[in-house]
Amino acid sequence: MAEENQAAGIIAHAPMFRLLAPEHRLALARAARPLHLRRGETVVRRGERLSSLFAVGYGLLKLALRNDAGDEKVLRLVGPGETFGEAVLFLERPVPVDAVALVDTMLAAVPAAELLALLDADPRFARALLAGMSQRLHALVSDFEAATLHGAAERCAGYLESLAPPGASPCSVHLPATKTVIASRLGMTKETLSRLLRELAQAGLIRVRGREIALLDRPRLQRSCETGAIARAAR
Repeated sequence: MAEENQAAGIIAHAPMFRLLAPEHRLALARAARPLHLRRGETVVRRGERLSSLFAVGYGLLKLALRNDAGDEKVLRLVGPGETFGEAVLFLERPVPVDAVALVDTMLAAVPAAELLALLDADPRFARALLAGMSQRLHALVSDFEAATLHGAAERCAGYLESLAPPGASPCSVHLPATKTVIASRLGMTKETLSRLLRELAQAGLIRVRGREIALLDRPRLQRSCETGAIARAAR
C-alpha cells in the first residue's frame, strides 16, 4: 500500500497530470506501478519498446546514445516531476535511447492503455500532453542551436544560467550530475568543462565547491554567453 501511495503521489505532482480532473488522476494513480532503480540500473535500452510512460518521483535519469566504440552522448537529464517515453509510446516505435539511473531513483510507470483511454476522455490531458511535448521539442531545437552555432564557453555559461531561479543574484545552483555526464550533455569533454568553470571562477563570476556553484555576478555571466567573453574576462 505504501508503494501504491508513493506512485499516486508522483502522479499527483507531475506537471503533466496536475490539470486532470480528480477522477482521472485517481484512475492513473491506481493503474501506476512503482519502479525502484539503483544507481547504474537501466530502465530501457535502445531498440526496446515501451508499454508505459514513466514519471520521476525522486532521483535522476540520463537519456543517452552510445556508439559501438562506447562513446556516449547524453541527450537529456530527467529529474523529479518530469516524464519520458511519451513520443515512442504513442508512435509505437522502439526507444531510440538508453535510459539509465544516475542515482537511486523511483519512477511511476503508467500503462499505455490507461493513457490512451484518458486522452479520449479528458481534452485537458490531451492539451497538457501536447504542451509538454511541444516544450520538449523547443528545448531540443535550442540544444541543437547551441551545439551547432554556439561555442563551448557559451554553452557552459548558458547551462549554469538555466539551473538558476529567475532574477535571483547572487544565487547558488547544484550540478545535478557528475561533470562527465554534464559535459556530455553540453557536447564537450570533461576537461573542457572543468577549464571553463576555472576561467569563470578566475573572472569572479562564479565560485565552485564540488557540485555547488555560486553565481556571483549573473549579469556578467549572461553577457559571457557571447563568444569568447569568458576567455576575455579571465585575462
